[in-house]
Amino acid sequence: MIQAMIRRVFFVVTVVALIVSVGGLSVLAQDSDEALKKKYAPILGDYEFDMEGQVMLVSFWVEGGALWGGPEGQEAAVLEPVEGEDLMFEINTSDGQYMEVEFIKDEAGKIAKCMVLAMEMEMEGIKIIK
Repeated sequence: MIQAMIRRVFFVVTVVALIVSVGGLSVLAQDSDEALKKKYAPILGDYEFDMEGQVMLVSFWVEGGALWGGPEGQEAAVLEPVEGEDLMFEINTSDGQYMEVEFIKDEAGKIAKCMVLAMEMEMEGIKIIK
């Protein structure tokens, strides 16, 4: 009887600890997202890439403590910062492709372009100002 009660108390304490830790993680992720949104604010948004006469829209956003990017309607990927470079990132896609992404400032110092190097092809996207 006492052992059953101890097991119930242990179970309740474990469940409460789990709920608190998961809740704490979500608060940490929100704080992390807010900090990343602030850090990457100049590059977040949509970019238009002219792909042989067809326009491809690529979006960049922060979610789950990471910077994400992807073409409209396709699988998104996490952008990993390149050490020592503020505006350069690497992408390793789920299908094993590697890409380099660089955001470029205009004369006024604002992010105006996104250059993507993939499979020895360089593509330029122009930031859409909303």
